[in-house]
Amino acid sequence: MATWDRSDVLALIAIAVAVVAIAAGALAAQRWGTRRGRITLMATASSLIPEGYIRESTKNLLKVTWRDIDVEDPHMVLIGIFNTGPRDISSAHFDGGKPLLVRLNCKMFGVTALSDHSVPMVSGAIGDEAVIQLGPHLLRKGEVWAVNVIVGGRPRPELVSPLIDTDVEDGTRPAKGLIDSTSTHSSRG
Repeated sequence: MATWDRSDVLALIAIAVAVVAIAAGALAAQRWGTRRGRITLMATASSLIPEGYIRESTKNLLKVTWRDIDVEDPHMVLIGIFNTGPRDISSAHFDGGKPLLVRLNCKMFGVTALSDHSVPMVSGAIGDEAVIQLGPHLLRKGEVWAVNVIVGGRPRPELVSPLIDTDVEDGTRPAKGLIDSTSTHSSRG
């Protein structure tokens, strides 16, 4: 039977402490370390003149204009970029200083509201493709950038992201269903 001397016991204790320290370090890095960021795109749209509402007899009674330009099939779109991740997303995370792009795949008419006026934002010109550019700018954990726009046509939002170490979630699926159901229900009216 082997006997344990003091150096053997100390060596075993040192190994046990090292294993616990490595495990604790790995858990701490996972919990508080450099985890990937995450943003979520949400978009909801409302038709300003529901399908089926305008009939030949009432065609000129109701219309939507933007700066005296008629908007065909007008929709109000609320776009939200949510930081749903575990950390802030700084300006440095925007690869090459490129902004986030939200393509709506319809015609742009104008921006009616922006939640944070310090966020750099650019929109397309009236009648051009509806594209909103946001950033680069600090997007704090839990914060949202929100933009309201008027567009012509049914929007189909897509996010183009230059963000480094950041996952992008598409939260627009419920919004697409909402857009479809809004058009369907209003045409029955």
